[in-house]
Amino acid sequence: MIQNLISRPDISGVIFTKDKNTNSNYYEISYDYSKKTDLVTSGSFNSSLKKLVIHRSSKKIPIKFIKLIRYIKIIEKNFSNERLDLEFCIKNKSIYIFQCRPLSGPKKKVNNTYLDDVVVNLKKKYLKLQKKIPYINGHTTYLSNMSDWNPAEIIGSKPTKMSISLYSFLITNDIWAEQRANYGYKDVRPNRLMMDMSGIPYIDLRIDLNSFLPADLDNKISEKIISNCLNTIKKKPALHDKIEFQLIETCFSFNLNNKAFKFLNNKEKKIYNEKLKNLTNNILNSKNYLNTDIKKLEILQKKIEEIKKTKLSYIQKIFYLLNYCKRLGTLPFAGIARCAFVSTKILNSLEESGYLNSYDIKNFFLSINTVTKLINNTFYYSLKKKNINNFIKQYGHLRPSLYSISKQNYKDGLNVYFPKNISDIKLKKNKSFRIQKIKINKINNLFKKNKIQIEFLDLLRFSKKSIEQRELSKLIFSKAINEIFENLKRLSKEIKIDHKELEHININTIINSINELDQDKLKQILIREIKENKKKYYFTKNLKLPELIRSSNDFDFYDEINVNENYITNKSIVSEVVNFEKIKNFKLIKNKTILIENADPGYDFLFSHRIKGLITKFGGSNSHMAIRCLELEIPAIIGMGEKKFNDIKEAKKIFIDCKNSNYKVLL
Repeated sequence: MIQNLISRPDISGVIFTKDKNTNSNYYEISYDYSKKTDLVTSGSFNSSLKKLVIHRSSKKIPIKFIKLIRYIKIIEKNFSNERLDLEFCIKNKSIYIFQCRPLSGPKKKVNNTYLDDVVVNLKKKYLKLQKKIPYINGHTTYLSNMSDWNPAEIIGSKPTKMSISLYSFLITNDIWAEQRANYGYKDVRPNRLMMDMSGIPYIDLRIDLNSFLPADLDNKISEKIISNCLNTIKKKPALHDKIEFQLIETCFSFNLNNKAFKFLNNKEKKIYNEKLKNLTNNILNSKNYLNTDIKKLEILQKKIEEIKKTKLSYIQKIFYLLNYCKRLGTLPFAGIARCAFVSTKILNSLEESGYLNSYDIKNFFLSINTVTKLINNTFYYSLKKKNINNFIKQYGHLRPSLYSISKQNYKDGLNVYFPKNISDIKLKKNKSFRIQKIKINKINNLFKKNKIQIEFLDLLRFSKKSIEQRELSKLIFSKAINEIFENLKRLSKEIKIDHKELEHININTIINSINELDQDKLKQILIREIKENKKKYYFTKNLKLPELIRSSNDFDFYDEINVNENYITNKSIVSEVVNFEKIKNFKLIKNKTILIENADPGYDFLFSHRIKGLITKFGGSNSHMAIRCLELEIPAIIGMGEKKFNDIKEAKKIFIDCKNSNYKVLL
């Protein structure tokens, strides 16, 4: 059979008629406008490639693909097969099918009727969320999985019920808003930050953006700011994971006047600027917040040890640990993190304004004594002295995926996570930081001119302290979470349920059992809940939703977003790539670039293996892994986004040029 050559088509691509991984009811169309027919199928990196996902039951289809989908349905019918892989092109509105073959992969049955019902209900839920809310600015809302507190990065894009309920209880229900209100931002309570959309966590952007407004800002100005933010993100969806960097101002900085607040008049700009300045001065005063929050975490450490020594039941211990962790752990952590963000933003604005250079900023961060260095060096000396107990005592509670009970902590998984030979570990030292006196004087004059009520050297001390304490505070409250999991394990052993099954319980079921005596025994309640939530968890894997939801149409079809990834350091490397999901022996990752979806502090053990580079699907320039890689001078691409990450998942070798913000798959 000989096929005519179709040259310079308008659109060329590949369509999968089912989800290739789950066999769920979605069309996936990879296409581009390059006028070439081989770029989509070649497997090489293609920056112009787009990916469209269409719910098969939807009656709404993008106009340019209506005819293609109609022909595809005919082909499916003729072959009596809905799982196909087809290559096509479109030229002058004519459809050309180059080839068709069965799509490889799983052929398990999916309850498409139930999937359709879930999609309909999600659309209804979203339409209700768009309505105007009393005392909250903004005419509508959008949902993002990465805009603030980064749920996709911290608990995953499709987490278990334990992870999402624990994260909600400790942070996104009210703690996040309480902290901001305490620091002088608008109080948006009782609105919650995170929505559970059929097992997929999303941040309510309208609520999130409101929480960054100064508390005493005029309502008219507030409405203009929020409306502008929502209109901007509708046009530029890639900004959804860079809310505080490119969308809304959350503190004063020295490039603030360069921002084009065209939606505000001169008087409104001046008012907004002054409110941000007052808020910033208030935060930079250590006596107001930072020192107080640090003391709360010291109290939490004592509370954890006290509870461990009591003879309370496992459930009682969990109840108290949860509430202490919330009030004395995640609340002050959120405050310390805010101090670190504000001071870092001011330092970065000094670089952008020419008062500091990139080497000043780099050397400052290298001088910071962070948890990653402490973990690495403590492990090094523990091996050297042949006394690993000291390391276990300090860091044994940490685990990859902080909110997942099924993941081993460092104590239980020591031989899995860490190298055994001291020769494989490099001792990490802090570098000294010095800055020219002439720069200090210039910046102090700038501070006085702008009425910033702190000396530059004091700002550096504040920034260093807040960044170090942010990491230490995370280390402390994660002890409480580990102790919660240890008590859950003991409880599961007592009632004879595998502790890994507890991934599928809602933490509120445990909390409520303190004050509620159900007619059924707790074991029966948990077994029923595990069965139901496990069923929902595995079904959620069949559901495909975009990273950013801007319209009810996004539940019918969406284009995957091309996000602007964050490059860390100014280095360039060529190295082999290892997908974290496929690592069976961590000894083999030395000098490799690790590809990982999301990474919290529990993944810091990776750095003890002398990795060469890091690439993450989720995360921002201020995320945990970004800071880690910056301080350790490891070239990294943080927050690559769903589309680009999936494109390079099978790569064998990659070139990363951080200085020029570029990468290329070599093999």
